[in-house]
Amino acid sequence: MSEIPELNRTGPSVWRLSLPDWGHLDTVWERRLPFALWQVGEQALLFHWLDAAVDQGSEKVIFYISDRPNDVRQAIDRATLWPIEIEIVTLASIADIEVDDCVNHLPRTPSLAQEPAAGWGLIKYWHQLEQEWLESFTKETESYGIYAAIGRSCEIAAEVELNPPFWLGNHVSIGPGAVIGPGAVVEDGCIVAGNSRIERAHLAAHTYLGPETDLLDGIIHRNHLLSLKNEAYVRGLEAFVASSLQSQSSQSSTYQRPSLRDRLRAMRLLWRWRKRSQPDATFKGIDAQQWPCLNSRAVEDRGPWLRLVVQGKLALFGVTPRDAESIAELPEEWQLILRKAPAGAFSYADVMGAPKPGEMDEALHCVYQATTDPKLCRQLFDNWLMELFELTN
Repeated sequence: MSEIPELNRTGPSVWRLSLPDWGHLDTVWERRLPFALWQVGEQALLFHWLDAAVDQGSEKVIFYISDRPNDVRQAIDRATLWPIEIEIVTLASIADIEVDDCVNHLPRTPSLAQEPAAGWGLIKYWHQLEQEWLESFTKETESYGIYAAIGRSCEIAAEVELNPPFWLGNHVSIGPGAVIGPGAVVEDGCIVAGNSRIERAHLAAHTYLGPETDLLDGIIHRNHLLSLKNEAYVRGLEAFVASSLQSQSSQSSTYQRPSLRDRLRAMRLLWRWRKRSQPDATFKGIDAQQWPCLNSRAVEDRGPWLRLVVQGKLALFGVTPRDAESIAELPEEWQLILRKAPAGAFSYADVMGAPKPGEMDEALHCVYQATTDPKLCRQLFDNWLMELFELTN
């Protein structure tokens, strides 16, 4: 392991910085935040400058702001990592003030000669800054290997291909067969399903990226796509492509009474699978209920759970029942989601061919089911169930 390089302590004691007033340039994305608070790699651009202030030995930083100063002030109030004095000066305009530098580029890089063009010019400039940061970060941490680019409590399948430069935030989950990088930033709390690819692209925090999906030269923010290559802004992607994991599902209880239609469906399946053996053992679920054990997780062995559906005690479609041991292996965010999700005899994981609790794919699909539009998952389940009926005729 190489030695940590000595810090440059030759900076000014008081560093005077201005923040760009580029709200008039943001005509496509129309973000609520000023440009200095746009995330570049691991953190907001503004915070990269605070890192640089500490590195160069500055004792105080003065920010001169005219664009949405309250947002900047709130971000600074939440920032506790920098042991320096920070002062914010609000002005009507920063055009004529004398400062040491402007927070419109990365520290220790050449100053920006002119502001970027409005609209896609601003977005492409931000994307360029992030790619520059990725290259610089990867070079600085080369001796530590790729693990320096992976945040805390991440779940990464063994079959994932990681191609530097990239950055993964905290509590990120990557499914098998996914390809991350080069040039990829995946923020905190994201779920990337299997066989997806992220290259020269940015996935905003708490976003689900569906399976078999390529995000190339683009940004997904919530469920909106900005394609840099095509200069296209697509609002409202289908939830199975990408969706926000912070959205609240209409399912608010761990128990849902099945409809008469679902109970009849369960009865129909029970009749077809009546010759399958039924064990008498039970296990204690995360809801403290006793659930019948199954011979296997194959759909044909769901008889014990289907009986509960027929009795009106279990939904036909919900999150797979599981015991405390299987959920304890998952990230904390996933545990909180799954503990509140209604259980069912079949789940979205069954629809996607990952029926075994404890495996990453199964948990990922169940978290997606619990956080996305329930109508969409239900429609996919109904289609899958109709195919199941045809196969068992």
